[in-house]
Amino acid sequence: SLKKPDTITPGGFSRDELLFIVKEAAAASLRVMAHANGEEAILAAAEAGACSVEHGFFMTGRALDAMAKHGTYWTPTTRALARAAEPDTVSKEMKQYIAGLILSHLEMMEKAYGLGVPLAVGTDCVLPDPDYQSIYQAELSYFEQAGIPYAAVMKIAREGGRKLLEM
Repeated sequence: SLKKPDTITPGGFSRDELLFIVKEAAAASLRVMAHANGEEAILAAAEAGACSVEHGFFMTGRALDAMAKHGTYWTPTTRALARAAEPDTVSKEMKQYIAGLILSHLEMMEKAYGLGVPLAVGTDCVLPDPDYQSIYQAELSYFEQAGIPYAAVMKIAREGGRKLLEM
């Protein structure tokens, strides 16, 4: 929650529901991408067979291990988190809290890369946004800020989404 710092709101589906969703999707030759934040929701998504976790805020090492084990992609959307701190109506304290979350997120991205968690680039930006190119570039810069080498970031940008979507 960005309204109650250090509070992770409950996920939308139980583990059993996620297993059912993934099974039904597979029967229709579809894949499941889960918007999941916090260890419990991320673990549930990975263990149920979701092909990716979008956002993954409040990521943990345990969740990364499960994602690596199951080959679950992570689309970290760091810029979406940063955008939450931009409005003038956001308090100084909340801006600082979000800045700390971003640093933690970047640390988890670096760990994910080291563990071999497949990564993809996403912006959580709805097209056609006239600023999409700069938003996408900003998202790529977060991968580099996480300590992922430039060449690897470019490979993630070229191949991550394509492989995730099986294109």
